[in-house]
Amino acid sequence: MDTGFNPAWISDLDPQQVYKHDARSRVWRVCDHAGASFVIKRFEFNPLRQALGLTLGLHPGQRERRRAKQLIAVGLPVAPIIASGVQRHRLAARFWLVTPHRGTSLHNLFNQGKLTDPDRRQRILKAVGQLTADLTRLRLFNRDHKASNIVIDDHDHPWLIDVGAIGRSRGTAGADRMLANLCDTLTQAGATAPDLAHLRQAAG
Repeated sequence: MDTGFNPAWISDLDPQQVYKHDARSRVWRVCDHAGASFVIKRFEFNPLRQALGLTLGLHPGQRERRRAKQLIAVGLPVAPIIASGVQRHRLAARFWLVTPHRGTSLHNLFNQGKLTDPDRRQRILKAVGQLTADLTRLRLFNRDHKASNIVIDDHDHPWLIDVGAIGRSRGTAGADRMLANLCDTLTQAGATAPDLAHLRQAAG
């Protein structure tokens, strides 16, 4: 299937925005010559360990790719992984994934003061709360359920990203922990107590 993404763009296209760059991974956005926008995630930890993990099928990028496919299959809004590959140098390897750019993270919407319209603010928080409830209903637990891992598209719909940390539920304690983590990260981004109350109500 033609995804529209050319692997050469990893090196050829200038980053439009760098979201993250640390010892574990680099995440950045590129635009192609037609204006389509993609997000690239490349794993940066020890390249020899990456090569071993890829050989064993245990690389976190492989896990994230599998998990995204499984979650989409059960109807969850996950930014699809449309391309992946490996940059190799002798025995070393760096694995990369690509998703279409879906929007701005929930964290940045609050942190950058982009949710001043109260109706839009409540609409987005309600949708995010319902998404959290859907994870619980499907008996799934996301140990990285935080505001920076939910992006909001132009229609105010939430999408999950970085889904490798989602697994089977740990019961009600897992659901409570997910919601608490999301609320904590939203508070850090500038959400108010009424915002959190609206989110919790939608999450059930």
